[in-house]
Amino acid sequence: MKSREALIRLHRFRVDEIRKRLKSLDDMRADLVKKMTDLDTMVQEEQRRAAHSDLGRLAYPSFARSVMARKENIQRTVDEVERQAATVTDELQNAYRELKKHEIAADNEQSRDRVEYARQVQAELDDIALGRHLRKA
Repeated sequence: MKSREALIRLHRFRVDEIRKRLKSLDDMRADLVKKMTDLDTMVQEEQRRAAHSDLGRLAYPSFARSVMARKENIQRTVDEVERQAATVTDELQNAYRELKKHEIAADNEQSRDRVEYARQVQAELDDIALGRHLRKA
């Protein structure tokens, strides 16, 4: 019984650790998406500025190329983070399945113990009732 409880605690710990990893990856992905949005905003602002200045019109194409390269790098990183998140999600599902398997086994064991205890109590009560009945007769 104690070893089963320790095993369940171990699996719960493992599930919690995997959840933390998945949350970290989700936070990282959200941060990267925000950076991409910020870059888009920066490009629009730079386009507006370039329209009002001759120097801006000359510098804008190289700025746009560098921003596009940064966005592509960020997108590759987002794709990698999503692949890692998918792997971690599968790992979480497997760990959760293992945890549930052990929890169900523990619940079944407790149910069997309760049924056995109820059977023993009923047998003792039956013996007491039979003894009383025999004494009366």
